[in-house]
Amino acid sequence: SYKTPNLGLELKGLAIPPGLSIITGGGFHGKSTLLRAIEVGIYNKIPGDGREWIVSDETMVKVSAEDGRPISGVDISNFISSQALPDPKNGNNKNNNNNNNNNIMTKNFSTQNASGSTSQAANVVEMLEMGTKCLLMD
Repeated sequence: SYKTPNLGLELKGLAIPPGLSIITGGGFHGKSTLLRAIEVGIYNKIPGDGREWIVSDETMVKVSAEDGRPISGVDISNFISSQALPDPKNGNNKNNNNNNNNNIMTKNFSTQNASGSTSQAANVVEMLEMGTKCLLMD
């Protein structure tokens, strides 16, 4: 619980401490609804509508995969090795002959048409570079 200093109210509910928090559960149990409430907690609300006590860090962002988005010069090597990417010359996944260039492609990754995994990796890196203190993923 938290006692508000100016209103004298005692709030009870879920407080998420800094660090890694994982919300799990079965399908249709409210995980995405809870994440959406946390996501919009960065915005001001109308007093009395029931949402005014949902407050999130102002730097918080939701990160999603964005198939087809362009990426320019982002280091995604913490998530994806260059061996996992198609060879830009022939389109296959056989980069194993290029061991001397290991992870060169992913340390400065660029594409005009990112896959879901490369776009989500780039989104995480870009948001951390922007200074977010909280990432939401669903």
